Amino acid sequence: MSAGPLVASATGIALLVVTAYVLIGGTLTTTEVMVEAQSNLVAYQEARMRTAIEIQETVIDNQTLYVKVKNTGSESIVDFPSIDVYLQVEGEPVYVPYGTDLNHWSKVSIEPDGVHPGQIDPGETLTISITYAVGVTPPTWVQVVTPNGVTGSAYINSGE
Repeated sequence: MSAGPLVASATGIALLVVTAYVLIGGTLTTTEVMVEAQSNLVAYQEARMRTAIEIQETVIDNQTLYVKVKNTGSESIVDFPSIDVYLQVEGEPVYVPYGTDLNHWSKVSIEPDGVHPGQIDPGETLTISITYAVGVTPPTWVQVVTPNGVTGSAYINSGE
């Protein structure tokens, strides 16, 4: 009897074992990634459910809009550059990015900022300022969006 069929059979079995190992390993890795993604999604949604904001006051002083945003939820808000601000100017929505230039919003203060300085903890109020160009029609409405998608909006008190 020749050794050829034995070698071919052994090679075939080895290839089947390696293929099964690769397939099972890939399946386990994919399953692990899916479980972790679902866990992260649940944690993100839970944090979003605990987040709530309310615009307490809006005041225009010269060419600057001041907005007081109170954290009425139970989750701290920490990532200021990721907070989005939108204004309605002449009936059109306008996105206002974070920064210190003209047509950007910036943090003025957090009151009372005693527990975690620099974060908007539950019960604290963030005051932001938005300076817009001279001659531009004052905005009539403002919306603030937290990094996890929770919003608060209000009409603007023109101070007139």
